Amino acid sequence: MMNSNIVVIGGGPAGIITALTAKSVYPDKSVCVIKDIGDGVIPCAIPYMMNTITDPKQNIMGNKPLEDAGIEIKVGKVESLDVNSHLTVLRNGDSLTYEKLVLATGTDVVVPPIQGVSLTGVYTIRKSLSYLAALREQVMAARNVVIIGGGFIGAEFADELTRLTSVNVQLVEVMPKLLYSAFDDEFCDDVSRILSLHGAHIHTSSRVVSIDGDTDVSGVTLENGESLPADLVLVSIGAKPSVELAEKAGLRIAENGSIWVDEYMRTSVDDVFAVGDCALKRDFFTRKAAPVWLASTATAEARNAGTNMYGIRVLHQIQGTVAAFSTKIDTVSFASAGMTCRSCEKEGFRHVFATAQAPDRHPGILPGASAMKVKLVFADRSGIILGGQASGGPSVGELINVIALAIQKKVTVRELDMMQVATHPLLTSAPTMHPLVNAAHLALAKLRLKDRG
Repeated sequence: MMNSNIVVIGGGPAGIITALTAKSVYPDKSVCVIKDIGDGVIPCAIPYMMNTITDPKQNIMGNKPLEDAGIEIKVGKVESLDVNSHLTVLRNGDSLTYEKLVLATGTDVVVPPIQGVSLTGVYTIRKSLSYLAALREQVMAARNVVIIGGGFIGAEFADELTRLTSVNVQLVEVMPKLLYSAFDDEFCDDVSRILSLHGAHIHTSSRVVSIDGDTDVSGVTLENGESLPADLVLVSIGAKPSVELAEKAGLRIAENGSIWVDEYMRTSVDDVFAVGDCALKRDFFTRKAAPVWLASTATAEARNAGTNMYGIRVLHQIQGTVAAFSTKIDTVSFASAGMTCRSCEKEGFRHVFATAQAPDRHPGILPGASAMKVKLVFADRSGIILGGQASGGPSVGELINVIALAIQKKVTVRELDMMQVATHPLLTSAPTMHPLVNAAHLALAKLRLKDRG
């Protein structure tokens, strides 16, 4: 039997950052990371392993940061957890005791109960290099690919595969728009327009009723009776928290199927923490359980758990997820944080919004200039920012982080209207028309009109 002061189960971003943070804050404590996938990859770059990344091995999630920090690494599947004796047992029979345990078990792939889903040629999204390398080989040989699921992973796969001129890409989404939960309609429509322009066939408000073929997949049938030819089907309809180990050990599981945690990532059992996709997420504004599985959220939770493992050192740092993320479809970046107008209406938040557009260089004829669009959403009376969306060039990926911080700090429309911004002709929009400031200014004008009314 081996022992370690801190044991982290899971080798994804949440597990790695928890281990590194804990080792940094508590250097005298021994730390061990147990991961069940020996050839894990960087999750966010999985779609780009199909073409943009020339060698799938370039996306491997290496162990060097852990090794450099003096953290032990074990590859194996944890079979059982005894929280009373502080003992973990691996499938190979090895056992490991701990003082503090962190569950970073991530998510399991959701496989829909569709006829034919087990046919040869049907793939899901898995975080194994060998699995994804095999998928890449099949993609390269395919002529007709159907992607089931129009979230950002499905959209990114579609974008990546349209770059392969020999592949006919069909994208099927049950919701009315692609990226429906993250963006308002105008941004969703831009994503569909770009994908369609590059040859992808988009089927929204469509449900797959069967995947067809004898042993190998040959097509997909939609609810409306339409049949789509396919020699490869990629299922990307989402994931669910991986909680089997926690549930068997008697930890509290929340109603949405996540491991219950408090604001310091402590579970219902002493000395056991949970971080990342397996742990309960609460919306920043509503405090409702939120199915937000992003590496950025996971690593923030990891730093929280790693810092506070042997006593609360930092108070109230995570007050809920703001669901900040970005993606890129062809040459256009899209990003979102906080609430959309659609989510405000669903949750009953009275709000105002405004949109501003400008080139992200000044003047706009400079090399590399792109049209930038920023939409901001504010609470009706207080003027506190509720959310923001943006599209444009690469700078959108960092602009959304400004918006995310503004949400977390409860910045008001008046403060954003008066915001001092750094500008440069080759780097940013003009100070006279910066879309972040101008969107706030336009929203403030709407609020003033309401006050007068």
